[in-house]
Amino acid sequence: MSRAKTSFSTYGVGRIAATIRPTRTRSALTSKAQEAYAITPDEIARSAFEAFRADAETAPPLTLRGGNAVDSYDDAEPFDAACDEATDAYIEAYAFWGLGYLDAQSWRHYLPLLISYAFRRPKDPAMAVEALIRSLRPPDRYPPRLATLTAEQETVVVAFLETLALGDGSGHMQEDAQQALEEWWLPGARHRPRPEDVAALCSAPVTYDLVERGRYRLVLPAAFASSGARRIAEEFRTVEVWRGILCGDVPTLVAVDVTPLAGRHLGHVMERAAAGLRAASVKRRHLRVPGATRSERLDGLTRGDSPIEPERIVIVGAVIRDEVVLLTVRSWPRDDVEAVLDRIVAAFEIVAHG
Repeated sequence: MSRAKTSFSTYGVGRIAATIRPTRTRSALTSKAQEAYAITPDEIARSAFEAFRADAETAPPLTLRGGNAVDSYDDAEPFDAACDEATDAYIEAYAFWGLGYLDAQSWRHYLPLLISYAFRRPKDPAMAVEALIRSLRPPDRYPPRLATLTAEQETVVVAFLETLALGDGSGHMQEDAQQALEEWWLPGARHRPRPEDVAALCSAPVTYDLVERGRYRLVLPAAFASSGARRIAEEFRTVEVWRGILCGDVPTLVAVDVTPLAGRHLGHVMERAAAGLRAASVKRRHLRVPGATRSERLDGLTRGDSPIEPERIVIVGAVIRDEVVLLTVRSWPRDDVEAVLDRIVAAFEIVAHG
Protein backbone atom coordinates (compact mmCIF):
# COMPACT_ATOMS: atom_id res chain seq x y z
CA MET A 1 0.00 0.00 0.00
CA SER A 2 1.40 3.41 -0.94
CA ARG A 3 2.60 5.80 1.70
CA ALA A 4 0.55 8.97 1.82
CA LYS A 5 1.72 11.06 4.74
CA THR A 6 0.65 14.70 4.39
CA SER A 7 2.97 17.46 5.50
CA PHE A 8 2.66 21.20 5.90
CA SER A 9 5.21 21.73 3.13
CA THR A 10 2.68 20.15 0.78
CA TYR A 11 -0.10 22.52 1.74
CA GLY A 12 1.21 25.75 3.28
CA VAL A 13 -1.99 27.76 2.96
CA GLY A 14 -3.26 30.84 4.71
CA ARG A 15 -6.32 31.24 6.87
CA ILE A 16 -9.70 30.37 5.35
CA ALA A 17 -12.09 32.43 7.42
CA ALA A 18 -13.14 34.35 4.33
CA THR A 19 -13.56 31.33 2.04
CA ILE A 20 -15.19 28.64 4.18
CA ARG A 21 -18.23 29.67 6.15
CA PRO A 22 -20.30 27.39 8.41
CA THR A 23 -23.82 26.68 7.25
CA ARG A 24 -26.42 28.76 9.09
CA THR A 25 -29.44 26.52 8.84
CA ARG A 26 -30.29 22.98 7.91
CA SER A 27 -32.10 24.26 4.81
CA ALA A 28 -28.81 25.74 3.60
CA LEU A 29 -27.39 22.22 3.23
CA THR A 30 -28.17 21.97 -0.46
CA SER A 31 -26.14 21.42 -3.59
CA LYS A 32 -26.94 25.00 -4.56
CA ALA A 33 -25.29 26.24 -1.38
CA GLN A 34 -22.31 24.01 -2.03
CA GLU A 35 -21.90 25.42 -5.53
CA ALA A 36 -22.11 28.94 -4.16
CA TYR A 37 -19.27 28.33 -1.78
CA ALA A 38 -17.27 26.39 -4.44
CA ILE A 39 -14.97 24.79 -1.89
CA THR A 40 -13.07 21.78 -3.12
CA PRO A 41 -11.95 18.86 -0.97
CA ASP A 42 -8.32 19.87 -1.59
CA GLU A 43 -9.03 23.36 -0.23
CA ILE A 44 -10.69 21.92 2.86
CA ALA A 45 -7.77 19.56 3.45
CA ARG A 46 -5.24 22.38 3.07
CA SER A 47 -7.27 24.53 5.42
CA ALA A 48 -7.43 21.71 7.97
CA PHE A 49 -3.65 21.50 8.15
CA GLU A 50 -3.44 25.26 8.59
CA ALA A 51 -6.14 25.44 11.28
CA PHE A 52 -4.69 22.51 13.24
CA ARG A 53 -1.04 23.39 12.58
CA ALA A 54 0.04 23.71 16.23
CA ASP A 55 -1.51 20.36 17.20
CA ALA A 56 -0.30 18.56 14.09
CA GLU A 57 3.29 19.69 14.66
CA THR A 58 3.27 18.41 18.26
CA ALA A 59 3.71 14.72 19.05
CA PRO A 60 0.41 13.32 20.40
CA PRO A 61 0.39 12.10 24.01
CA LEU A 62 -1.59 9.07 22.79
CA THR A 63 -1.18 7.80 19.24
CA LEU A 64 -3.71 5.92 17.13
CA ARG A 65 -1.47 2.89 17.57
CA GLY A 66 -1.57 3.44 21.33
CA GLY A 67 -5.36 3.84 21.33
CA ASN A 68 -5.64 0.59 19.41
CA ALA A 69 -3.50 -1.08 22.09
CA VAL A 70 -5.72 0.33 24.86
CA ASP A 71 -8.75 -1.12 23.08
CA SER A 72 -7.02 -4.52 23.30
CA TYR A 73 -6.38 -4.03 27.05
CA ASP A 74 -2.67 -3.47 26.45
CA ASP A 75 -0.52 -0.54 27.59
CA ALA A 76 0.01 2.20 25.02
CA GLU A 77 3.57 2.77 23.89
CA PRO A 78 4.77 6.38 23.56
CA PHE A 79 4.95 8.18 20.25
CA ASP A 80 7.66 6.90 17.93
CA ALA A 81 8.36 8.92 14.79
CA ALA A 82 9.03 5.82 12.70
CA CYS A 83 6.30 3.55 14.06
CA ASP A 84 3.69 6.31 14.10
CA GLU A 85 4.21 7.88 10.69
CA ALA A 86 0.64 8.58 9.64
CA THR A 87 0.56 6.81 6.29
CA ASP A 88 -2.66 5.51 4.81
CA ALA A 89 -1.65 2.03 5.94
CA TYR A 90 -1.17 3.30 9.51
CA ILE A 91 -4.55 5.03 9.53
CA GLU A 92 -6.27 1.93 8.17
CA ALA A 93 -4.58 -0.28 10.75
CA TYR A 94 -5.31 1.78 13.85
CA ALA A 95 -7.93 4.54 13.40
CA PHE A 96 -11.14 2.55 13.72
CA TRP A 97 -10.33 1.06 17.12
CA GLY A 98 -7.89 3.69 18.38
CA LEU A 99 -9.54 7.05 17.68
CA GLY A 100 -12.16 6.84 20.42
CA TYR A 101 -9.54 6.67 23.18
CA LEU A 102 -7.61 9.79 22.22
CA ASP A 103 -7.45 12.81 24.49
CA ALA A 104 -8.34 16.19 22.97
CA GLN A 105 -4.77 17.15 22.08
CA SER A 106 -4.07 13.82 20.38
CA TRP A 107 -7.44 13.88 18.60
CA ARG A 108 -6.74 17.34 17.19
CA HIS A 109 -3.30 16.15 16.05
CA TYR A 110 -4.92 13.52 13.82
CA LEU A 111 -7.95 15.46 12.57
CA PRO A 112 -6.27 17.10 9.54
CA LEU A 113 -4.63 13.80 8.59
CA LEU A 114 -7.96 12.01 8.79
CA ILE A 115 -9.80 14.72 6.87
CA SER A 116 -7.22 14.48 4.09
CA TYR A 117 -7.46 10.69 4.16
CA ALA A 118 -11.27 10.82 3.93
CA PHE A 119 -11.13 12.75 0.66
CA ARG A 120 -8.39 10.56 -0.82
CA ARG A 121 -9.95 7.24 0.24
CA PRO A 122 -13.71 7.77 -0.24
CA LYS A 123 -14.45 4.03 -0.21
CA ASP A 124 -13.15 3.89 3.37
CA PRO A 125 -11.80 0.33 3.21
CA ALA A 126 -10.95 0.13 6.93
CA MET A 127 -13.81 2.29 8.31
CA ALA A 128 -11.37 5.00 9.37
CA VAL A 129 -13.66 7.74 8.01
CA GLU A 130 -16.59 6.18 9.82
CA ALA A 131 -14.58 6.44 13.05
CA LEU A 132 -13.68 10.05 12.26
CA ILE A 133 -17.31 11.09 11.74
CA ARG A 134 -18.34 9.22 14.88
CA SER A 135 -15.71 11.19 16.83
CA LEU A 136 -17.36 14.39 15.59
CA ARG A 137 -20.77 13.46 16.99
CA PRO A 138 -22.05 14.10 20.50
CA PRO A 139 -22.17 13.47 23.32
CA ASP A 140 -18.82 15.09 23.97
CA ARG A 141 -16.55 13.04 26.18
CA TYR A 142 -14.91 14.16 29.41
CA PRO A 143 -12.43 15.75 29.42
CA PRO A 144 -14.02 17.42 26.37
CA ARG A 145 -12.83 17.08 22.79
CA LEU A 146 -15.51 18.70 20.64
CA ALA A 147 -15.68 21.76 22.88
CA THR A 148 -11.92 22.40 22.59
CA LEU A 149 -11.95 23.47 18.94
CA THR A 150 -11.36 27.08 17.98
CA ALA A 151 -13.78 28.95 15.70
CA GLU A 152 -11.38 28.47 12.77
CA GLN A 153 -11.12 24.73 13.45
CA GLU A 154 -14.90 24.42 13.73
CA THR A 155 -15.27 26.14 10.36
CA VAL A 156 -13.06 23.50 8.76
CA VAL A 157 -14.97 20.67 10.40
CA VAL A 158 -18.30 22.07 9.20
CA ALA A 159 -16.99 22.39 5.65
CA PHE A 160 -15.70 18.82 5.77
CA LEU A 161 -18.98 17.41 7.06
CA GLU A 162 -21.05 19.43 4.57
CA THR A 163 -18.96 18.09 1.71
CA LEU A 164 -19.59 14.52 2.83
CA ALA A 165 -23.28 15.18 3.50
CA LEU A 166 -23.80 16.71 0.06
CA GLY A 167 -21.48 14.42 -1.86
CA ASP A 168 -22.09 11.24 -3.78
CA GLY A 169 -20.28 8.91 -1.39
CA SER A 170 -21.72 5.94 0.42
CA GLY A 171 -25.15 6.43 1.93
CA HIS A 172 -24.24 5.71 5.53
CA MET A 173 -21.36 8.20 5.39
CA GLN A 174 -23.65 10.92 4.08
CA GLU A 175 -26.24 10.16 6.73
CA ASP A 176 -23.64 10.14 9.53
CA ALA A 177 -22.22 13.48 8.37
CA GLN A 178 -25.70 14.99 8.21
CA GLN A 179 -26.46 13.70 11.71
CA ALA A 180 -23.22 15.16 13.05
CA LEU A 181 -24.04 18.57 11.59
CA GLU A 182 -27.56 18.61 12.98
CA GLU A 183 -26.51 17.30 16.40
CA TRP A 184 -23.54 19.57 17.10
CA TRP A 185 -22.13 21.78 14.35
CA LEU A 186 -25.02 23.81 12.94
CA PRO A 187 -26.42 26.81 14.83
CA GLY A 188 -29.08 25.63 17.25
CA ALA A 189 -27.81 22.05 17.02
CA ARG A 190 -30.09 19.84 19.06
CA HIS A 191 -27.46 18.12 21.22
CA ARG A 192 -24.94 20.93 21.72
CA PRO A 193 -25.42 22.55 25.12
CA ARG A 194 -25.25 26.30 25.36
CA PRO A 195 -22.37 27.67 27.46
CA GLU A 196 -24.81 29.31 29.87
CA ASP A 197 -26.62 26.00 30.39
CA VAL A 198 -23.35 24.21 31.17
CA ALA A 199 -22.39 26.98 33.61
CA ALA A 200 -25.75 26.69 35.36
CA LEU A 201 -25.38 22.92 35.74
CA CYS A 202 -21.84 23.27 37.07
CA SER A 203 -22.90 25.80 39.70
CA ALA A 204 -26.12 24.05 40.76
CA PRO A 205 -26.07 22.63 44.31
CA VAL A 206 -25.76 18.87 44.63
CA THR A 207 -28.64 17.12 46.39
CA TYR A 208 -28.06 13.80 48.13
CA ASP A 209 -30.00 10.65 48.95
CA LEU A 210 -29.33 8.15 51.71
CA VAL A 211 -28.61 4.64 50.41
CA GLU A 212 -29.01 1.82 52.94
CA ARG A 213 -27.96 -1.76 52.36
CA GLY A 214 -27.53 -4.73 54.66
CA ARG A 215 -23.86 -4.09 55.42
CA TYR A 216 -23.41 -0.35 54.82
CA ARG A 217 -24.89 3.11 54.37
CA LEU A 218 -23.95 5.67 51.75
CA VAL A 219 -24.92 9.21 50.87
CA LEU A 220 -24.93 9.69 47.09
CA PRO A 221 -25.99 12.44 44.68
CA ALA A 222 -29.71 12.02 44.05
CA ALA A 223 -29.25 11.84 40.27
CA PHE A 224 -27.00 8.77 40.41
CA ALA A 225 -28.50 5.57 39.00
CA SER A 226 -27.84 2.12 40.46
CA SER A 227 -27.04 -1.05 38.54
CA GLY A 228 -28.74 -3.05 41.28
CA ALA A 229 -26.89 -5.41 43.59
CA ARG A 230 -25.27 -8.28 41.69
CA ARG A 231 -24.30 -11.47 43.45
CA ILE A 232 -21.18 -13.14 42.05
CA ALA A 233 -21.71 -16.61 43.48
CA GLU A 234 -18.41 -18.18 42.43
CA GLU A 235 -16.51 -15.42 44.27
CA PHE A 236 -18.93 -15.20 47.23
CA ARG A 237 -19.27 -11.44 46.82
CA THR A 238 -21.92 -8.83 46.06
CA VAL A 239 -21.31 -5.72 43.95
CA GLU A 240 -23.44 -2.65 43.32
CA VAL A 241 -22.48 0.25 41.05
CA TRP A 242 -23.89 3.77 40.75
CA ARG A 243 -23.16 6.12 37.87
CA GLY A 244 -23.94 9.77 37.33
CA ILE A 245 -22.70 13.21 36.31
CA LEU A 246 -21.15 15.53 38.89
CA CYS A 247 -20.99 19.30 38.68
CA GLY A 248 -22.68 19.44 35.31
CA ASP A 249 -20.29 17.48 33.12
CA VAL A 250 -18.05 15.04 35.02
CA PRO A 251 -18.87 11.30 34.74
CA THR A 252 -18.46 9.56 38.08
CA LEU A 253 -18.71 5.98 39.25
CA VAL A 254 -19.29 4.70 42.78
CA ALA A 255 -19.04 0.98 43.53
CA VAL A 256 -19.40 -1.08 46.71
CA ASP A 257 -18.06 -4.62 46.86
CA VAL A 258 -18.86 -6.84 49.85
CA THR A 259 -16.51 -9.82 49.88
CA PRO A 260 -15.12 -12.37 52.37
CA LEU A 261 -11.87 -11.35 54.02
CA ALA A 262 -10.76 -15.01 53.81
CA GLY A 263 -7.73 -14.54 56.03
CA ARG A 264 -6.26 -11.74 53.94
CA HIS A 265 -4.80 -8.57 55.39
CA LEU A 266 -6.88 -5.49 54.60
CA GLY A 267 -3.84 -3.75 53.09
CA HIS A 268 -3.44 -6.60 50.61
CA VAL A 269 -7.09 -6.37 49.58
CA MET A 270 -6.71 -2.61 49.03
CA GLU A 271 -3.55 -2.99 46.95
CA ARG A 272 -5.22 -5.58 44.75
CA ALA A 273 -8.18 -3.25 44.24
CA ALA A 274 -5.88 -0.37 43.27
CA ALA A 275 -3.99 -2.56 40.81
CA GLY A 276 -7.27 -3.62 39.25
CA LEU A 277 -8.07 0.04 38.60
CA ARG A 278 -4.69 0.60 36.89
CA ALA A 279 -3.59 2.98 39.63
CA ALA A 280 -0.45 4.89 38.68
CA SER A 281 0.11 6.25 42.17
CA VAL A 282 -1.68 5.93 45.50
CA LYS A 283 -1.16 7.22 49.00
CA ARG A 284 -2.66 6.07 52.27
CA ARG A 285 -4.76 8.41 54.34
CA HIS A 286 -6.11 7.88 57.81
CA LEU A 287 -9.84 7.25 57.87
CA ARG A 288 -12.11 5.84 60.50
CA VAL A 289 -15.26 4.27 59.08
CA PRO A 290 -18.05 4.14 61.71
CA GLY A 291 -19.03 0.57 62.53
CA ALA A 292 -15.86 -1.01 61.10
CA THR A 293 -13.29 -2.86 63.20
CA ARG A 294 -10.53 -1.79 60.79
CA SER A 295 -10.51 0.64 57.89
CA GLU A 296 -8.09 2.15 55.39
CA ARG A 297 -8.23 4.71 52.60
CA LEU A 298 -6.19 4.97 49.40
CA ASP A 299 -6.18 8.09 47.22
CA GLY A 300 -4.59 8.19 43.81
CA LEU A 301 -4.70 8.55 40.05
CA THR A 302 -5.16 5.90 37.41
CA ARG A 303 -2.93 5.65 34.37
CA GLY A 304 -5.96 6.51 32.23
CA ASP A 305 -6.33 5.76 28.54
CA SER A 306 -4.11 8.76 27.73
CA PRO A 307 -1.04 9.77 29.78
CA ILE A 308 -2.43 13.29 30.15
CA GLU A 309 -5.88 12.20 31.33
CA PRO A 310 -5.46 10.35 34.65
CA GLU A 311 -8.68 9.60 36.52
CA ARG A 312 -9.12 10.28 40.23
CA ILE A 313 -9.77 7.27 42.47
CA VAL A 314 -10.60 6.83 46.15
CA ILE A 315 -10.72 3.36 47.67
CA VAL A 316 -12.00 2.77 51.20
CA GLY A 317 -11.81 -0.64 52.83
CA ALA A 318 -13.82 -1.41 55.98
CA VAL A 319 -13.73 -4.70 57.87
CA ILE A 320 -16.67 -6.11 59.79
CA ARG A 321 -16.15 -9.57 61.23
CA ASP A 322 -15.06 -11.85 58.39
CA GLU A 323 -16.03 -9.52 55.54
CA VAL A 324 -14.52 -6.46 53.91
CA VAL A 325 -16.65 -3.75 52.33
CA LEU A 326 -14.80 -1.89 49.57
CA LEU A 327 -16.04 1.54 48.51
CA THR A 328 -14.53 2.77 45.25
CA VAL A 329 -15.14 6.23 43.81
CA ARG A 330 -13.80 7.00 40.35
CA SER A 331 -14.03 10.44 38.76
CA TRP A 332 -11.78 13.26 37.51
CA PRO A 333 -9.40 15.59 39.36
CA ARG A 334 -11.26 18.89 39.70
CA ASP A 335 -11.79 20.98 42.81
CA ASP A 336 -15.59 21.09 42.71
CA VAL A 337 -15.71 17.34 42.10
CA GLU A 338 -13.29 16.69 44.97
CA ALA A 339 -15.71 18.31 47.40
CA VAL A 340 -18.47 15.88 46.39
CA LEU A 341 -16.12 12.88 46.57
CA ASP A 342 -15.10 13.89 50.10
CA ARG A 343 -18.77 14.09 51.11
CA ILE A 344 -19.45 10.59 49.75
CA VAL A 345 -16.44 9.10 51.54
CA ALA A 346 -17.09 10.92 54.82
CA ALA A 347 -20.68 9.61 55.00
CA PHE A 348 -19.74 5.97 54.39
CA GLU A 349 -20.48 3.71 57.38
CA ILE A 350 -20.78 0.05 58.22
CA VAL A 351 -24.01 -1.40 59.59
CA ALA A 352 -23.53 -4.00 62.29
CA HIS A 353 -25.70 -7.13 61.98
CA GLY A 354 -26.42 -10.03 64.27
